[in-house]
Amino acid sequence: MFTEESLEAVVLELLQDELDYTILNGYDFVRDYHTVILEDDLRESLFALNPNLPEEIIEAALRKLVYMDDASLVVANQQFQKYLIEGISIEVYGEDVPSRVVKIMDFDNPYNNTFKAINQFTVIHKAEKRPDVVIFVNGLPLVVIELKSAVREDATIHDGYLQIKTYQDIIKPLFQYNAFSIISDGVNARFGSITAEYDRYMQWKQVDRNSPIIDEPHIAQINTLLKGMLHKERLLDIVSNFTFFAGGKAKIIAGYHQYFGMNKAIDSVVRAVDEDKRGGVVWHTQGSGKSFSMVFLSAGLIRRLNHPTIVVVTDRVDLDDQIFGTFSDAKEYLRVTPSHADSKEDLSELLENRSAGGIIFTTIQKFTESTGLFSNRHDIIVIADEAHRSQYGIDPDVKIDKKTLEAELIYGYAKYLRDALPNATFIGFTGTPIDSNDKSTIGVFGELIDVYDMTQAKLDGATVDLHYENRLAKVHLDEGILDQIDAEVAKIEAQGLTPEKIERLKKDLVTMEAVIGDEDRLNLVVDDILAHYEIRKNILKGKAMIVAYSRKIAYRMYQLIKEKSPHLADHIGLVMTDSNKDEQELRDVVGNRSHRKELFNSFKDEESKFKIAIVVDMWLTGFDVPCLDTMYIDKIMKEHNLMQAIARVNRVYKNKQAGLIVDYIGLSKYLKEALHTYTSRDKNSIPEIEKAKEILMTEVEILEGMFHRFDFSAYMNATPKDRFELIQDGVEHVLKDRAKETFLKHVARLQSAYNICATALDFTVRVQVSFFVAVKSFIIKVERDGMPNVEEFKRKITAMIEQAIIKDGDEVVSISAKKEKSLLSVENLQKIMAMKRKNIAATILKKLIDDKIKWFEQTNIVRAGFFSEKLKNIVERYNQAEDINVLITEMIDIAKEIESAINEGIDMQLSPEEQAFYDALAKPELVKMHYQSDILREMAKKLLQLIAENKTPDWYKRNDARANMRSLIKRLLKLYKYPPDEIPDATELVIKQAELQMKYNLYTTQPDEVIIR
Repeated sequence: MFTEESLEAVVLELLQDELDYTILNGYDFVRDYHTVILEDDLRESLFALNPNLPEEIIEAALRKLVYMDDASLVVANQQFQKYLIEGISIEVYGEDVPSRVVKIMDFDNPYNNTFKAINQFTVIHKAEKRPDVVIFVNGLPLVVIELKSAVREDATIHDGYLQIKTYQDIIKPLFQYNAFSIISDGVNARFGSITAEYDRYMQWKQVDRNSPIIDEPHIAQINTLLKGMLHKERLLDIVSNFTFFAGGKAKIIAGYHQYFGMNKAIDSVVRAVDEDKRGGVVWHTQGSGKSFSMVFLSAGLIRRLNHPTIVVVTDRVDLDDQIFGTFSDAKEYLRVTPSHADSKEDLSELLENRSAGGIIFTTIQKFTESTGLFSNRHDIIVIADEAHRSQYGIDPDVKIDKKTLEAELIYGYAKYLRDALPNATFIGFTGTPIDSNDKSTIGVFGELIDVYDMTQAKLDGATVDLHYENRLAKVHLDEGILDQIDAEVAKIEAQGLTPEKIERLKKDLVTMEAVIGDEDRLNLVVDDILAHYEIRKNILKGKAMIVAYSRKIAYRMYQLIKEKSPHLADHIGLVMTDSNKDEQELRDVVGNRSHRKELFNSFKDEESKFKIAIVVDMWLTGFDVPCLDTMYIDKIMKEHNLMQAIARVNRVYKNKQAGLIVDYIGLSKYLKEALHTYTSRDKNSIPEIEKAKEILMTEVEILEGMFHRFDFSAYMNATPKDRFELIQDGVEHVLKDRAKETFLKHVARLQSAYNICATALDFTVRVQVSFFVAVKSFIIKVERDGMPNVEEFKRKITAMIEQAIIKDGDEVVSISAKKEKSLLSVENLQKIMAMKRKNIAATILKKLIDDKIKWFEQTNIVRAGFFSEKLKNIVERYNQAEDINVLITEMIDIAKEIESAINEGIDMQLSPEEQAFYDALAKPELVKMHYQSDILREMAKKLLQLIAENKTPDWYKRNDARANMRSLIKRLLKLYKYPPDEIPDATELVIKQAELQMKYNLYTTQPDEVIIR
């Protein structure tokens, strides 16, 4: 069997043979388990890396590393990160130099450092824990690897994540030095920082920049991740150059596409500085962490080019603010505080008064014919965000005035940007394709450096799927009007127009606004949005965005929603810039910049009341709300504008299956046009919602087939009491047919599809779905926790049926058998026996007995084996179609025996641990012929005291300590002339019982006292 130990062996072999790490076995490695640093290794490395520093300076630095302030794990980890990069400053008194810096790692020469991997590395802090593998560099524990069995279905990679989070609490000191953690179940492998939630643990799919991306989900995932991240040079590069704390809170580590892509980009820009100034283009799809990529790029350029001046240019104010915020949060990592140019004058001053360094943010609109020269320095790097239309226009377009027959040369902003910074080097970022309508970005920025497309982002879990739902037929917009709108929009989007000319062309759209904003049509749209939202509001956090055609229409939608659904009044917000031309009533709603900032923060807060944002242009780029999952669009958008907008709902969030685009204006053809310029595999990456509906209806058909002898047609109109009875009958039906696993598998698929297409389903189908999910919920609760809390379950199911909205089974509150000691009491057993649904009764009983046996498995080796074997035999007979009533009766007998066994120890005045030793001593046949019960009791108590007084961590796995403990146990037993001559192996069972109790850390004693937990 390929167990956790087998996977651990694979990892260690790879680290040793392919990555040249020194491997040590934690069980044989003698050390103080309360320390997490290999002090000898660290001391040796500090002296080697700092040969000119005196011993007292080195020892002072070592003390700083060993005794980290542990008040906050994040603060301590951030301080350690600073030590890693900058070294440790030690004050020196009475010398010319006030302080000396002690280097703790050699990043320039990676092989000057020592790399070790230790498996089963025991740490004692709040309790004793043992991570599977820990990676040490110069004696510092930089990486923790947690592995789960590759063949046990119940051992998942998520369990590995939960284990890491437990470690961060129980053995916190280990994670003060943590660069990142790795989790794997043999099939999947991911990495994450100390602040990462599970959905932010990422895969690493490339070994080096020239190797292919490996997408196949097999054991090679762990191989690729280890070779990609733990290669000695790359590990130190990631730690030193591609890791930072955002705002001192979230620890950000580059994904593989950011690491390899930005290293390529850094090389490309460095070359371009001395050549044609075209640094190239990075095409990374929306939602893939573009702002962070820019931060990594900037940090790399600051290192490689000796503090150039970096100018970040965007084409929207809100995007400028968002990226500026990301850079501001990273200022410690960048070692530069970014500046924001609010005007041309600001920008000119920031550039004129600077001879080197600095990061300046501005918008492209500040560069016009009147801008002139800002700086002719050669060490200015321009990072252009969304390197598309706004960045073209170097060569003039010709516009002919039909009345005067005069030709005018029209330039775009890009020409004036280059006039202002003639010797700067340019690199472009885009989330959309870089060559459309014969306007080539390559001519402006240079060759394509790196591509991370929409499909790859979804495969990596960096974004979720997008699904499309067309509701146009429901609001009756004439297709001819769409063509007129299309023509007008095309005029506005013509290249090289000044803002003034764009505004003049926009006036041509007044007639279009009258059509789209027609009161009857708007009422239809708002009614449909409200009906649609009512069905989806309990999926995720209920966050939705409505994109309106114009300011006037957006405000009218806001008014109509408040009128039609007063209960949503506190949950909607209108997000637009303020304007002096607005009526006072609208100005009161829109508010000022400060109010918009409040809305911004509130909408990002997943628990806030602000659920529906109505926008026109704002928040459609660079706005990241992971729990936002639905976008209602009533505005024509095309190409990059459309793709940027819909990407607002593709962010990863917990159980989010997909983002949903709901179309009221006729976007289908524009989506196809936009996707046509993407990579070939992206072209079909936004499926119609009908595909999800087809999957759902297939699952409904399968589940109906499973219930072909079961009539649940009354479910929709039944009373809550009758409905609950039907659910229980449904559970009984599934269990009786022995179809539980198949049923649960199909309902899981059903739920995934439902979360995408719920609004496209008839109410009757939604009710059917809620029935199947309710049955699943009940089964899960019974199997996981024993007896469901019936009243709470009824309330949940009633809420589900009222709206036919799915609630996951995990949300149903229940009583846990582990928390309720009396669940095998006579009273409860009588209730279970009286249940009319015998298969449910049997499932509950088996769960309760299983829980007790699991408890025995951690405490009492004799009882665990006895009851486990007995239950196994009964269940096997049942699976061969024996009468269910016989199964229940026999399980009731086991339950009574378990309760009797527990009470037996109490009657004998033995603790559970003492009783376990008593059972081990008394188990062999003939033992009781030689010893009175009182003698066995006395031996059990003495054994417990002996082990408590002489235990050391891991004694049962370390050969020397185990031999010593065996010797002590045998000497004690020998005093009682145990075992009898005819039962020589009896001692082995006693030792196994001691090992079991130590394994589960049942002792909390000091050598001079005995405390039994």
